[in-house]
Amino acid sequence: MSEQSARWRDLGTRVLSAVVLVAITLAALWSGPVAWDIFVFAVFGLMIYELARLCDPEISFARRVALGVVPLAYPMLAIAGIVLGDDRLIEDLPPGITGQGLFEGGIYGAVMGVAAPLIVGLVMLGRGRLLWLAYGALLCGAVLYLAYDYNQHGAGGILAIVGLVVVSDSAGYFAGRAFGGPKFWPAISPKKTWSGTVAGWIGCAIFGAVVLPHFGLTWLEGAVASFVVCFAAQMGDIAESAMKRRVGLKDSSSLIPGHGGVLDRLDALVAAACLAGIITLVSGG
Repeated sequence: MSEQSARWRDLGTRVLSAVVLVAITLAALWSGPVAWDIFVFAVFGLMIYELARLCDPEISFARRVALGVVPLAYPMLAIAGIVLGDDRLIEDLPPGITGQGLFEGGIYGAVMGVAAPLIVGLVMLGRGRLLWLAYGALLCGAVLYLAYDYNQHGAGGILAIVGLVVVSDSAGYFAGRAFGGPKFWPAISPKKTWSGTVAGWIGCAIFGAVVLPHFGLTWLEGAVASFVVCFAAQMGDIAESAMKRRVGLKDSSSLIPGHGGVLDRLDALVAAACLAGIITLVSGG
C-alpha cells in the first residue's frame, strides 16, 4: 500500500461511524426535550466510563461501569417524578423535563446531577483524582450547556455548536491529510498538523460568520466567537490526547469503529460546549 493510500485507508470506517452517530443524534434532537436530556446524560455516562480508565488505568471494569451508570440517575429521577406526579421530584431537574430554563430555578439541581459521578469517582478511583476532577468539571460544563442550549434555542442551537466542531474536525482532517507539513504539537498529538489546525480556524470563522447572525450576532462577532470556540475545541482534542499518552493508551475505548472511544470523538465538542457555556454566562446571553 502506498503512503498516499495509507493516509486515507480509514476514511470509509470513519465516515460510516460518523453517519451512524449523526443519525442517532438527530433522532434524539427531533424526538423532543425529554429524549435529548436522556441522550445527553447517557453520552455523559459513557464519557465518565472512559475517563475513569484514563485517570486510573488499574480501576476495575465493574467500577468503571458503575461510574458510567451514575449520570443516568438524574434524568431517570425526573421521569419518575412525572410518572408519580410528585412535583418535589422534578423540582430543579433538567429543563427538558420541567419546561423551565436551566438558569430559571433549575441550576442547583442540574449541577448536583452532573457532579454526582465526580463525587462518587473520588471514592472509587485509586489515583488520578485531580485529573478526574479537572476533566470531569469540563464534562459537566459541556453537559449543562448542551441542556441549556436546547432549551433556549432548540435543535438549531445544538446543530450550530456541533456544526462548528464538525467543520473544525473535517477541515483539519482533510487539510492535514492533503497538505501535511509541520506538526502542531508532536509531543502530545503526533498526527495534528499546522495545515489542519489553520484550516480549522478558517473553516470555523466562515461558518460562524454565516450561521451565528441567525442567533443575534453580527457576522464579525460570529466569526470571532467561532474562531475562539474552534481553538478551544482543538485544545480539547490535545488535552484528551495528553491524557491517553499519560497512561499509554491509543484510544479511550473501542466503542466507535474508526474513532476509538466516545471521548476520542467528542473531546473537541466537550471543550467547545464548555467554553460556549462560560461565554453565555459571562455575556448573559
